[in-house]
Amino acid sequence: MDEDIEALRREVQHLIAMNTASYVAITSLVATHPDPQQLQLHLVTALEAVLGSERLARWTDEQKQIVRRALEAFQQVRPAVPIDPLATAFGERDPRK
Repeated sequence: MDEDIEALRREVQHLIAMNTASYVAITSLVATHPDPQQLQLHLVTALEAVLGSERLARWTDEQKQIVRRALEAFQQVRPAVPIDPLATAFGERDPRK
């Protein structure tokens, strides 16, 4: 029994770690999306479609709230400032200027 509990504990820890990694990756993708307004519109539409789907019909209200809160968090991500590695590397000596 103790081995089963420990195996479940490790599984939950792995799921939490994977969820965190996914959150970081998706946040970066949202922040660097070339058309942030279109992405936000798509997120809203996709959220409502998923929550109203037959697939989630048996989910608890708590599960649905988790989905809603997670996607709403992505809607709060603002576009990132473009990164220009060459400008950073060259600084004032950037030949493109």
